[in-house]
Amino acid sequence: MELEKAYNPKEAEEAHYKNWEANRCFAPEINENPHAEKFSIVIPPPNVTGSLHMGHALQHTLMDVLARWKRMLGYKTLFLVGVDHAGISTQLMVTRQLKKDEHKTPQDIGREAFVEKAWAWKEKYGNTITNQIRREGLSVDWSRERFTMDESLSLAVRNVFVELFEEGWIYRGKRIVNWCPKDKTVLSDLEVKEETRKDGKLFYLNYPVKDSDRKITVATTRPETMLGDTAVAVNPEDERYRDLIGKTILLPLTNREIPIIADEYVDAEFGTGAVKITPAHDPNDYEVGLRHVLPQINVMNKDATMNAEAGADFENLDRYAAREKVIEKFEALNLLEKIDDYEIVLPVCERCKTVIEPYLSEQWFVNMSEMRDLALDLMRTEGAPHFYPQIPHEKVYTTWLENLKDWTISRQLWWGHQIPAWYDEAGNVYVARTKEEAIDKAKTAHLMQDADVLDTWFSSWLWSFSTMGWNGETTETEDLNEFHPTDVLVTNRDIIFLWVSRMVMSGLKFVGEKPFSDIIITGTVLDKNGQRMSKTKNNGVDPLDVFDKYGVDATRITLADSATGADFAWRDEKVESFRNFANKIWNATRFCLMNSEGARVDYFSINPQAEVAEILAARAEQAPELDEEDEEILDKIIPEFSKDNPKENLSLTDRWIISRFNKTALNVNKALDQYNFHEAVQLLYHFFWDDFCDWYIELVKDEITQPEPNVRRDAARSRILTILEQALRLLHPFMPFLTEELWQKLPEVSSASHNDAYRNAPQTVMLTDFPKGDAAMIDEQAERETQAVIELISKVRNIRAEMNIKPSDKPAIHVAADADLQKIFTANKAQILKLARADGLKLATVFDIPKASAKGVLTGGAEVALPLEGLIDFAKEAERLENQMAKLAVEGERLQKQLANQSFVEKAPAEKVREISERVSEIEAQTKILSQNIEALR
Repeated sequence: MELEKAYNPKEAEEAHYKNWEANRCFAPEINENPHAEKFSIVIPPPNVTGSLHMGHALQHTLMDVLARWKRMLGYKTLFLVGVDHAGISTQLMVTRQLKKDEHKTPQDIGREAFVEKAWAWKEKYGNTITNQIRREGLSVDWSRERFTMDESLSLAVRNVFVELFEEGWIYRGKRIVNWCPKDKTVLSDLEVKEETRKDGKLFYLNYPVKDSDRKITVATTRPETMLGDTAVAVNPEDERYRDLIGKTILLPLTNREIPIIADEYVDAEFGTGAVKITPAHDPNDYEVGLRHVLPQINVMNKDATMNAEAGADFENLDRYAAREKVIEKFEALNLLEKIDDYEIVLPVCERCKTVIEPYLSEQWFVNMSEMRDLALDLMRTEGAPHFYPQIPHEKVYTTWLENLKDWTISRQLWWGHQIPAWYDEAGNVYVARTKEEAIDKAKTAHLMQDADVLDTWFSSWLWSFSTMGWNGETTETEDLNEFHPTDVLVTNRDIIFLWVSRMVMSGLKFVGEKPFSDIIITGTVLDKNGQRMSKTKNNGVDPLDVFDKYGVDATRITLADSATGADFAWRDEKVESFRNFANKIWNATRFCLMNSEGARVDYFSINPQAEVAEILAARAEQAPELDEEDEEILDKIIPEFSKDNPKENLSLTDRWIISRFNKTALNVNKALDQYNFHEAVQLLYHFFWDDFCDWYIELVKDEITQPEPNVRRDAARSRILTILEQALRLLHPFMPFLTEELWQKLPEVSSASHNDAYRNAPQTVMLTDFPKGDAAMIDEQAERETQAVIELISKVRNIRAEMNIKPSDKPAIHVAADADLQKIFTANKAQILKLARADGLKLATVFDIPKASAKGVLTGGAEVALPLEGLIDFAKEAERLENQMAKLAVEGERLQKQLANQSFVEKAPAEKVREISERVSEIEAQTKILSQNIEALR
């Protein structure tokens, strides 16, 4: 059988995913073992409005690696997928489309028509993200796909709301919230981003003290809010103001008097030591106001214009225009002390970039104290959930819970779960699951449902169990019993507070168990300069573009190669190297298949003891000794192996590759068990690239390319194909498409290769038994001896390249080594001479070589030398090497100057500085080698 010369990733990706999905390979029901252990993982639901970004791709890759690995180990695996209705994002999308298509606003068409359009938009465009998830190769069970506004999930939301309300945990009240004046809705903390601006101003305002000629100075960045001040606070221990505590301020520009109060919240060392208190427009002032029972005066409308409470001179002015007017009037009254330039951190809406206004508003809240205590008890008693990495995330999670505030759950939107509360004409509220239930409670049909919807997180915090059928009425399902709690959650650090902690609390509260055991916190994928990707910077990398250019598998394994939890810069060079890795495996498989006549994929060809043990075990009950039939079977299956110890008669090369494979398999399983994806990738990369492709194929090439059939050739061909087949299984969770494409081409693969749980499923590498590794097959001696041979060949090749020796020239190799190494080199002389392109191997304990020889040092103190006489023109070669040294010196000097420039080091991206430092180290190493070679020529 012969493969195409080049791998076409896109064809493989489309064909194999379609087959896997059609054959329901992703469904847990594919597992036929009634006693199989369970593994489950739920995808953090991406927004229905979204498209794939690198953060998704990283998290999804790690989740899929775990799901595929566990499935191959025989676990009954559920990888559950779904999307979030994304309240504000979807409403904005639909609003924009409505304006574009019909030149109307939501208010023009009304709530019911707008919600209908939102559903229509979701049906038309909402599958973008799910199609992209398919493109990634995720082995999710599409038959269980969920949407946060599905009927059952919506019922779960209503039942949870009603239960918490009836228990007294949900209430309606006035609080300071994050208010977006443009979107006219409350925002969660996650939807608010901080921006640092250097053009801020700090205004110092003088407030006259009543019945005194004294003034008290306050500093503020938002002078327009002074119109809503209801006190000035000072620290009770501040001697400067102690005599003013209890006095009254004549608040400028208003007809109000406000008290001077004492509160420990005030830092006497900061600013003037006196703080204006505006309870309706600042969260800290709000708390101070509650302690001192201060009035709460809201001076703004919802669009951030000033209202009547601000006074006739300011009513209807934009907040920034009001700011200018306040300053003008203070200046006219000679009450403006000064204005300082000030670097300010502003909260802005993540979507529209409008500056957020802290705003006193009547909203629905959840008192989280009971559920917070449940989550803290779980961490204190069980140390759960387990964070990977543990530091700093466990401490951050616990500290946040300890300081948890009430959760604002209402949003001023139309798209989402409408709050299940109804009001009668007198303003009484009736919380119920349905309008009929509310009417029954109110004893009247004249009810109006609350116009607000619930925070998107109020549905997604139920995700781990609502997706498995729990809705408050149905509380037990087969999926819940089998797959909840889930095993692991993969997410990013940004939503530990807003989603992870809330899922833990809701799981403990409503189903009585934690939602997951482990949490993997991923790092952030940065641009090539180490900067966060963003639309405003236009420095984002689209995963779909990377898929098209390099293939899905190369992208997946690049992402998995990142250290767990660490931020890393995206570099095309790295994904290109993994594309080359895929091509390397393709070409190696192509070579093996071109030499596969007479071969069969047979695990026992790489573990003969296993077959001997199987035969003996089967015969053990009938006869204690081998009979003639057993002898014939053994002679037929493994003719070239000793029956007493079959491994003894394997060649050193075969014992080495079998040992390397088993050690790799053991360590890959260990790494995945500890969520060390980078380590697993490196193990696989070096096994395939170095051990299998670069060395094993070269070392056995003569044996497997013999033209005439014979037992030893066919056994060698079977062995290399079997190693390849097992290694493809090992690689499959990271590179599913490449491994499926190649595995299906191997001779004699079938469902018989599957894990026992999938014997009746259509043949696919994704259901084969994942290699666990056999410690008994690790042969440290074979590894040491083969490594010595490889090192010698590599060193000779390096010398040839450094000294510019022609490929056609075959020098003698001189080695000074101890007796053990000499024995190894003698036994492998033919391989050494062939692969090092030499015509002689001279071994000794001490060197006796011509002076003009290029030398190298081997591990353990051995040395190798190549006599150069007659191979090169010494003078010309010395000149060439000296020119190389000169060029490196110029480059090194230039780079050293850059590193010595403190300004450059501070301003340049960290990735760039690291690259320069690494290049300087390379130049130093290359210069040292060149110097040694020049000395040898002299």
